[in-house]
Amino acid sequence: MADLGKTLNELFELNEDEKFYKDYFEVSASSSQLKKFLDKVDLDDAIRRHLIIPELLPDIISYEMNDDEYFKDNDQNVFISKHNRYTPPFLHKHDFFEIIFVFTGHCSQTISTTRKDFTEGDLIFIAPGVYHTMEVFDDNSIVFNILLRKSTFSQMFIPLMKGNNLLNEFFSEGLYHSQQIDYVIFHSGGEHLIDSQKEMLNVYHEHLFHDAFSDQVLVGMLTQLSAKMMRHYRNTVESSYRDKNEHQPENFKVMHYMQSHLEDVTLQDIADHFGFSLSYCSRLIKSTTGQSFNDWKRLLRIQKAERLLVNTQKSVADISEILGYENPETFIRAFKKELHITPAKYRSREITPKTNS
Repeated sequence: MADLGKTLNELFELNEDEKFYKDYFEVSASSSQLKKFLDKVDLDDAIRRHLIIPELLPDIISYEMNDDEYFKDNDQNVFISKHNRYTPPFLHKHDFFEIIFVFTGHCSQTISTTRKDFTEGDLIFIAPGVYHTMEVFDDNSIVFNILLRKSTFSQMFIPLMKGNNLLNEFFSEGLYHSQQIDYVIFHSGGEHLIDSQKEMLNVYHEHLFHDAFSDQVLVGMLTQLSAKMMRHYRNTVESSYRDKNEHQPENFKVMHYMQSHLEDVTLQDIADHFGFSLSYCSRLIKSTTGQSFNDWKRLLRIQKAERLLVNTQKSVADISEILGYENPETFIRAFKKELHITPAKYRSREITPKTNS
């Protein structure tokens, strides 16, 4: 138990990369402060640490990942890491299954075209070939990323699929990149939450202090954890379907470009950047999001405004400027029209309960 206690303490301490990302996050709302921060970055050190800095090192970001990047040994089947808090979110996909466990606190993800907010105890299965992001922007949220080879995933979960058509479709079709289901979620914030957290901590501890037998032990531990989650929380399962024929690469390049240039992006900018016609670009956004370019841009702005209101101390006027609104009054009207509450009241409502808890 002493070793587990030490592991738990170390999880909450900001490591060196997290300290860098936190500083980066805190200055990102101000263009002048961000420039000063980036000017001081040691590029050689950043490359050595494989830091995600889109403004300086766009080529270092892996948007498409394969087994070789994480499973370097032929006999390795499992890779587990704590997600570095404050890491800039970026769209990526990989050739293996990922299980995400929200150990404490909360996080947000965009999975395919759906943005989801998760809280402690949530277990999220993401299929191969599905673009997604991860956002963890506070000190007290711990999120684990569990990566599994497809062959290992099949070995672990085929016995658990009996009698559950949803899981059967997700697990089996995900093995062939033809899945209609991008993700499956179990919400375990109930009476068994503490047990799930203890089991996950044991899994992570085994991963850290591994020996020749740990990989096989981890497969067994993760199978047990997942089976218990399915037993206790099968009634909370949530999933999403997508069209097998959607044009993912073009869709997500466009989505990523919009997110990166949200303050001033126009439909013409996107068309020029990717060499699309305006009509094709418009249809692509409509088929992906179900909304027009202007409506989707407005929604992305409001979502970013929500994050800035909750996770930073920036004033409403500063947030309005960051998001590219003409003036704070225009921003306030747009925010209130979408969420039926002013930005100031939204911030008070979202932050005050957390402070008092």
